[in-house]
Amino acid sequence: MKGYLLDTNHVAALFQKKPSVMKEVAALPAGTQLRACTVTPGEIAAGHQMTKTTNQARRDSYTAFINKEFLPNALPISTSTGLYYAQIVSSIWRQHPPANPRTKTEVHLVRLGVDINDVWAVAVAMEHGLVFVTEDRMTCIKQAVPGLLTVSWM
Repeated sequence: MKGYLLDTNHVAALFQKKPSVMKEVAALPAGTQLRACTVTPGEIAAGHQMTKTTNQARRDSYTAFINKEFLPNALPISTSTGLYYAQIVSSIWRQHPPANPRTKTEVHLVRLGVDINDVWAVAVAMEHGLVFVTEDRMTCIKQAVPGLLTVSWM
């Protein structure tokens, strides 16, 4: 197995040193990739910019953690990532067509409970042959990608 791509919820759990996640990471064989994609730091930064009610020192510490542990090796969105994204979205569309075919894709995905950031992150995981580590259910995405490898360490 090449490794794992962590969703935002698992990156946060690593920062918080959640025991179940720390146990899984400690058990990984040497050389196992533990990565995030560029969407994840963006999600975290957006959350920090939208919310000013939390502890600023803790947010700064979390940002420093992301910048040190994940940003240097974050997997980017590439041209080929876009092809995996297209495969996932078109499969969801075919499996769950909207009542009105003129419905905007983003609106339809939201109505189905699909987080577009999860689609991009899964596309990156597929592109690189990584297991996607998430706490999210992602029902439509999993239906759209038979054989998608996902796990939760929480």
